[in-house]
Amino acid sequence: MVFRAREYGMSKIAEAPTRGLRGGRHAAAVVVAVAGLLAGCGAILKVAEGDVLIKDRLALKVEQPWNQFERGMADNTPTWTNEGVTVDALKFYVGIRDGQEIAPLPAQAKGVQPLVFRATMQPAQMVGLFESMLTRDGSSFKLDRLEPAEFLGEKGFRFEYSLNRKVDDVPMQGMAIGVVRRGELFLLHYSAPRLVFFPRYKARVEAIARSAQVRS
Repeated sequence: MVFRAREYGMSKIAEAPTRGLRGGRHAAAVVVAVAGLLAGCGAILKVAEGDVLIKDRLALKVEQPWNQFERGMADNTPTWTNEGVTVDALKFYVGIRDGQEIAPLPAQAKGVQPLVFRATMQPAQMVGLFESMLTRDGSSFKLDRLEPAEFLGEKGFRFEYSLNRKVDDVPMQGMAIGVVRRGELFLLHYSAPRLVFFPRYKARVEAIARSAQVRS
């Protein structure tokens, strides 16, 4: 499939600020690495308005169209985007079981603890799990808010955070809404640049979360 670079965010990679990067070679290496990541994601499909089923388990109602990576990102987590996945990303963690990793470690990682979900985790521990995932590349994380929230008709949790993305020094904002249901984790995670795109799409993500239902 031919990618339309500007529509799907490849232009954002090429134009990303390089503050903090050690010279043009480092910046070029980042561009190549991210482009390689996108190449492994499979076709980009349109998510139309209406009913959508994620991994045959999570039923959603979508009011505005999104773009979807056919096989998710490198960790096979279903991923949607509006502006291009290097800009904003909505990820669906569906039916993650006790002892299962939420994301695989890079092949070259040594001495790093795997990101394993446990059904007994409390919300603060869940935040810590995702913080570990989001800061593996050296990005800085700050928890802004953690509170109870209803999700899938049960008492779950919600957190919001700020992140300074190391690769391009872009201030990001993110949110997650989740619940541990019968020992399985169901969670929506959205992140985008703080100043424009996060406030633009936050309400859409919240509407999707409110519509979510589990199919047994």
